[in-house]
Amino acid sequence: MNTHAKAIAAVILGNTIFGFSFIFSKMALQITLPSVMIAVRFVMAFIALNLIVIFGRMIRVSDGQGGRRPLVSFSLRGKPLRYVILLALFQPILYFLCESYGIVFTSSSFAGTIIAIIPIGGIVFDVLIMHSKVRPRQIICAVMSAIGVAITTVGAEGMKSSFLGLLILLGAVTAGSLFYVFSKKSGADYNPLEQTYVMFAFGSLVYTAFALVQCHGQYDTLILDALMQPQFVLSVLYLSVVSSVVAFISLNYGTVRVTVSEASIFANLTTVISIIAGVVFLHESFTAFQIVGAAIIVISVYFANRQ
Repeated sequence: MNTHAKAIAAVILGNTIFGFSFIFSKMALQITLPSVMIAVRFVMAFIALNLIVIFGRMIRVSDGQGGRRPLVSFSLRGKPLRYVILLALFQPILYFLCESYGIVFTSSSFAGTIIAIIPIGGIVFDVLIMHSKVRPRQIICAVMSAIGVAITTVGAEGMKSSFLGLLILLGAVTAGSLFYVFSKKSGADYNPLEQTYVMFAFGSLVYTAFALVQCHGQYDTLILDALMQPQFVLSVLYLSVVSSVVAFISLNYGTVRVTVSEASIFANLTTVISIIAGVVFLHESFTAFQIVGAAIIVISVYFANRQ
């Protein structure tokens, strides 16, 4: 498998993992507030990343030249900070904030439709910032994949919207699109593990502070009681270790090796996976609109990246 194929596989893996995260988010949110769930998720992910760094440095493997090297390469010392801090700012901090509050002022179906234009935003920023050449086929497929997501929401809850909610969701689209840009830019100096480490260091600090403020006076019921629930612990284990550490390392690895336009269009595969996961594991209905929408998304992604 060549480097491009590995990168595409890594991006698909990351977005597939995100698709299953909705199930575990629903399970966790039955027990506590979204801010608590996100804070615990990010803190656990940051702990997991530190364990990977510690044990990865302790384990030595052959370097192929008769010597030994650490299993994990990790060093933040002396590296430029601008792009990696912007990476952490847009994802996870601004994206999660805008997505969460955008849904408050709209409906989840409307929010999902707006978030689906991230691939289009990725193309715009790929041209404006990365100065990449984008094929007309990629633009058409990005638009079609967004239409596919919109079709999957037909028959779902009412498409409630508001101007404020729309503005906030467009902030999420901007942040989600710029994640791919700054993942690629910071990838010139940082490996995927280092990028993900910085992202969750900032994310855990910001969202822990946010959760503590929101839960003021209710720490026992909203935080400690949740941590005693096996359902909550198992859910955030998936969200932190798999849907944060593994997924974002995969995305950071893949984005560095393909264009922003190529990487961002796979974001809408998350919708397809979440529909399938909901049907298989939560026994949710599978409508004709969802079948048509999912088919359009998959076909669009395929033709956008077909060599």
